[in-house]
Amino acid sequence: MDGHQDAETWQALLGQLIAQPQERARLSEAIHVRPVTLQRWAEEISRPREGNLRALISNIPAEAYTLFMHLLVKDFPELLQERLPEERFIETIPSEFYARILSNLALTPRALYRQATQDLLLQQALQHLDPNREGLSITLAVCTPPRAGQKVRSLHEVAGLATPPWPYHLTDKFLFLGDESLIGYAVVHAHSITIDDREGMTFFPAHWTEHERSAAVFPILRQARIAGGLIVSSVQEAFFTLPRMAILEAYAHLAACMFEAEDCFAAEDIELNIMPAYTLQRPYFAGFTRRFLRKYAEKSAEDGHPASFAQMRQLVWQDLEEVLLQVSAQAQVERTQPISEKEGK
Repeated sequence: MDGHQDAETWQALLGQLIAQPQERARLSEAIHVRPVTLQRWAEEISRPREGNLRALISNIPAEAYTLFMHLLVKDFPELLQERLPEERFIETIPSEFYARILSNLALTPRALYRQATQDLLLQQALQHLDPNREGLSITLAVCTPPRAGQKVRSLHEVAGLATPPWPYHLTDKFLFLGDESLIGYAVVHAHSITIDDREGMTFFPAHWTEHERSAAVFPILRQARIAGGLIVSSVQEAFFTLPRMAILEAYAHLAACMFEAEDCFAAEDIELNIMPAYTLQRPYFAGFTRRFLRKYAEKSAEDGHPASFAQMRQLVWQDLEEVLLQVSAQAQVERTQPISEKEGK
């Protein structure tokens, strides 16, 4: 921060920032303008349009952000007044939303309740944290119920919403996660984690996808037992400030309302395995509906009456988990094989 203190205009500060080739390239890509356009703004040859300016504000490095906004008010007072992000950020969940959650709990039939509540919560959290639709995704992952005598070996994603550049419904992203994932670490240790910058060093497991610049995860607990967690990603670095973390933690606490006691597990009953790479998992999801219908027909014939949707879904998830654990085990064997053995095949 010290190196920027002598800047007297936002253009001068921008010029200092883009003097670093790496930062110039990052800003150019994030704002979708050419590097020469950034230079023209810095030299006061041209001025950014409102959309470009908003994008620039969203991508200014955290250490220069406060000074940049202070200088910007001289040229764009109306935009700054509208923008003041952390000062105007609503740091509590609206009481009306708590009332909606309680109403849902009281009036929604059990068969529909979980789906209705997760949709309601994800929509509200996304709107609260990203009202300007600048790039945020929120995904719900739950513990995969173990078969008798086993421990919880994985989590699987069941719902997700996002703002551009991601699609609104993250329907192609529902994957199994385990000990190799950030949410897996958060669930096992029962505390939230944030990573501010994908380029920075971290000791936590993290698998970045396209557009992600920072990420945070939050375990969902019900009476100190684990149900799953929330996975939140932003296109902005250092997005997860303390107020935002507090809000997301509150949404994770609210999410506990959608789970039954049997959906939650004690820490000693969770022993996550390593799941295969995301690219290896996707082909196995292609036949999910067909697999579900076959399992439904088999179970209904076996029991002599129609099986429940929830029971069938759980059995299919368990079957998929078993297949993917075998894929993961095979991949690990191949990685540890000596090169001479691989070449001999």
